[in-house]
Amino acid sequence: MNPRSGLTLAYVLVVGCGAGAQPALDAARPMDAAVESEAPSDNDAAIDAGPSRPHAWSMGYYAGWEKDRLPVDAIDWGGLTELAIAFYLPHDDGSLDETLSSDATSGPALARALVAAAHAHGLKILASIGGADSGPSFEAATGAPTETTFISNLIALYDKYGFDGLDIDWEPLSVSDQPAAIAIANQLRAARPGILMTMPIGAVNGNTPGDLSGFPAIAVAYQQLNVMTYGLSNSYPGWKSWHSSPMRYVDSATPASVDDSVSAYLGVGVPAAQLGIGIGFFGLCYTPPVRAPDQALDGATVFGDGYMSYANIMTSYYAASARKWDSLALVPYLSFAAATGPKGCTYISYDDPQSIAEKAKYLE
Repeated sequence: MNPRSGLTLAYVLVVGCGAGAQPALDAARPMDAAVESEAPSDNDAAIDAGPSRPHAWSMGYYAGWEKDRLPVDAIDWGGLTELAIAFYLPHDDGSLDETLSSDATSGPALARALVAAAHAHGLKILASIGGADSGPSFEAATGAPTETTFISNLIALYDKYGFDGLDIDWEPLSVSDQPAAIAIANQLRAARPGILMTMPIGAVNGNTPGDLSGFPAIAVAYQQLNVMTYGLSNSYPGWKSWHSSPMRYVDSATPASVDDSVSAYLGVGVPAAQLGIGIGFFGLCYTPPVRAPDQALDGATVFGDGYMSYANIMTSYYAASARKWDSLALVPYLSFAAATGPKGCTYISYDDPQSIAEKAKYLE
């Protein structure tokens, strides 16, 4: 039996990805992405864990700051089972920012519209709390003076908009933070039995995998843990050029991949049925002299999300003659002899229909 059987897709995609049969949004950064989508074409323990997931899982994030690029009435809901609205920001005093990167009127109006539309299409909808660099605020909000206020505000948010669950995007989540993250789920489920609790979790760097031993306990508290397996590479010391979301890795100079992260979490006892993998519809651009994966950086600069959305890659960089396929990593890339496009890229890693199909096969 495939030990990964039961893994789920937790797509994290970007706006303007082209004509897919499912929604596509843009993200300002990998973890704050928007609604997920089908692949577009290249041319275009101590608690009751609540009800188990009764269906295949395909969760996307709607980024509030990108609402003008994809209005609610333009979303194609096919293929999604859950939607998370990003982000409700925790404050040190236990309060929550409900503006969704907009204002006190537009943010709540957007949330109500998304909840109504998601429910009309048979989806569950969650409020995503946190996002990048939210760890310090979570730590303050869950401290002794403010914890009760914070939990009360999370419950009030859940009730106010009619959400089906909460997505706790605590970044970074240290080992010392894990008991507080579990306590959030405990208290919310005690107050609202049946609430759906999910959590994005970090991908693994094979060189420094960290201590994952606490994640089986987190999996008891949360129905779904979604590994952020995208944007995995950069110009880190000791690294060579690599891919944004490779299926496999080669060596210590290219130590990140989907399979490595999944294997690490399965290895410590996180159930496959509660583990999702992420797919980001944005890529990575390397400047000269890098022209392919697994090459010495030699001073190359790397640009990622915010600049390299799928839409931008297709519009400003893509050429059929430049597309290559990495048969080890099971992902495509673009290779140019000279600096190309607004960022002067000579190597671009991204996902396309072929690589997404490979990720889907991995889950079988």
